[in-house]
Amino acid sequence: MSYRLVVLAGPDEGRIFALGTENVLVGRSRATDTRLIDPHVARVHCQIQWLDDHYVISDFESEGGTFVNGMRIREHELGVGDLIRIGNTRLQFLEDDQTPSPEAAITVVPSKSPTLTGDAVPAPVPVSGWARQLTGQSFGQYKIGTLLAKSKTGYVFHARHVRKNVDAALKILDLKYSSDDALVKRFIEAMKTVLPLRHPNLVLVQSAGKTGQHCWVAMEYVRAENMAAVIGRIETTGMFDWRNVVRVLVYLTRALVYAHSQKIIHKCVTPQNILLGKDLARTKLSDLMLASAIERDPTLPLPSGEPSDELAYMSPERTDGPGKPLDARTDIYSLGASGYALLTGQPPFAGKTPQDMIARIRLQSPPSIPQLHPGVPEELEFIILKMLAKRPEDRYRSAQQLLEELEKFAEAQDVVC
Repeated sequence: MSYRLVVLAGPDEGRIFALGTENVLVGRSRATDTRLIDPHVARVHCQIQWLDDHYVISDFESEGGTFVNGMRIREHELGVGDLIRIGNTRLQFLEDDQTPSPEAAITVVPSKSPTLTGDAVPAPVPVSGWARQLTGQSFGQYKIGTLLAKSKTGYVFHARHVRKNVDAALKILDLKYSSDDALVKRFIEAMKTVLPLRHPNLVLVQSAGKTGQHCWVAMEYVRAENMAAVIGRIETTGMFDWRNVVRVLVYLTRALVYAHSQKIIHKCVTPQNILLGKDLARTKLSDLMLASAIERDPTLPLPSGEPSDELAYMSPERTDGPGKPLDARTDIYSLGASGYALLTGQPPFAGKTPQDMIARIRLQSPPSIPQLHPGVPEELEFIILKMLAKRPEDRYRSAQQLLEELEKFAEAQDVVC
């Protein structure tokens, strides 16, 4: 009988680690067998050993602790089906022919673990009851399957178009959005705007609507990796080739040129909304118009008091909060910040509080790119820094002008895009 660890939740969700008779080190370090990207996991967090006829998991005195079935452990003999939590990552110990239990698969780990007192264990945050009951239901022509992820605005499910028999990603918004008539109207108008759009570097919106009390949008199912996960893994895998960063920027700028030509400003061009395919030419920007439909305020802190993930990629003018008129140059800034992070492994600015980060975004210069990633051409740094200019008038005046500059640079460097 062979066994495996399946990552159920966290930044590495979906990864599978086969277990044999060799010891398996679990952590973020390149020296471990897992190389997780969860920043709340220790570099070497725990170990799984084969002892005679069973597996034993041992904590490596990690600060956050190792938990099995909700109990903090130092050493524990694993049984089939056991749930393991380290940092913000949940795993399940299974036989090879088993699938994760539905209850385990739809449990979301808190974004940051509370401080532990003794062996007290913070309860995992369960998926809302309404989301738990959606699997198997039909919204429009789509039958809802398994939960793929929890987003900041709701939940994303794998779905299937019943008539066409094709996969889709179905995003169902949190009930607070569908209970507000003004938000529902704004959502419907926004989706009407994006439904006709077709571009190879934009995630295709197939359909949208409101079923019962749920607002939803069906998108093409893209087999690709979130850019945020790629950036989070740079510390262990090494820097992303700057030539590939140029390619990604070209593809995304082409998407922005098209969107802006349709009078659409994205407003939330962040690594969380960028998908990188194995073939980088299939890089796609997602959630077009969703930021406009929902009008979330990126300056608001998380429940922990920390800045939101998207704030680090917001333009200085965007940090004033929602309601201020924005133009294409805010997308150019956010794309520049995303490109900076893909080059260096970190966003241009960081801070412990939203106020601290906003002050840095408005007033400070980002760390030098070549110092963080030696070998990056000065011309590429110049392009990104111009994208990150504090004043909109000091940036590229349009995505088209930026695209011309990027393509000119790519051609000079023999980078095929």
